Amino acid sequence: MIVCYAEKRMQKEKAEASQETVAPSRNFTLSIEDRLRAYAQGAPGYIRRRRRMEDLEARLLAKLAAATAPAEAAASAELVAELTQLNDLIDRHNRYYPIEAQLPIDVRTGRLLERGVPWRPLAAVTMPDLLARATQAR
Repeated sequence: MIVCYAEKRMQKEKAEASQETVAPSRNFTLSIEDRLRAYAQGAPGYIRRRRRMEDLEARLLAKLAAATAPAEAAASAELVAELTQLNDLIDRHNRYYPIEAQLPIDVRTGRLLERGVPWRPLAAVTMPDLLARATQAR
């Protein structure tokens, strides 16, 4: 009878030890509806918009760097239209990003926080800035 009690005790200890190694519970859960909505919508709007901004800026820089006369190319209607489009995307990003990313507000200062530091809106891109960066890239 002593052997049976010892065996039961060992089995109980093994079961308790195996439960301790199970992944801990999380502080959040996603319902099936939330998971399906995230799958259907894809990446959030601010991420897609930021990607378009980066791609457009890289394309503008590449065109200016490849031009034989960057100052003349900067005055072309095509590049001016693309720069206007880029600045429009930046304006929309600055307007909607805090809402879409659900940035918290610092209660003491009333400022929006992004990863613990005050959020600053993105600055508009100007043609002289692009020209300077394009000449450095050459």
